[in-house]
Amino acid sequence: MGRELQVDQVSLSGAGQRMREPVDLFGQHTDALLKAVAGGERSPWGIGVIGMVMDQINETLAQACGHLHANLDMTGAGVREMGDQARTTELVNMVTVQNLDPSAR
Repeated sequence: MGRELQVDQVSLSGAGQRMREPVDLFGQHTDALLKAVAGGERSPWGIGVIGMVMDQINETLAQACGHLHANLDMTGAGVREMGDQARTTELVNMVTVQNLDPSAR
């Protein structure tokens, strides 16, 4: 039983850690895209109704990307924590079994 649990711990911790780089890259790429679309101080869409609508779309897209980035980051952290908790649970279970059955030592 312990060996299977260890594999799961390593898999969970590794999966959580591997999410960090793509999440960071996602954030960098979306920031660059949103800056390019925004065009700096002035709207690249010009003034008027179309410019206002496109700026609103850009703002909504920025918020959506920000939420997605935060959710992906929290998912990775949660997966890593699951691995850590699995490791802790396994150690507690092993100590409990050893305390209950002296021949298991």
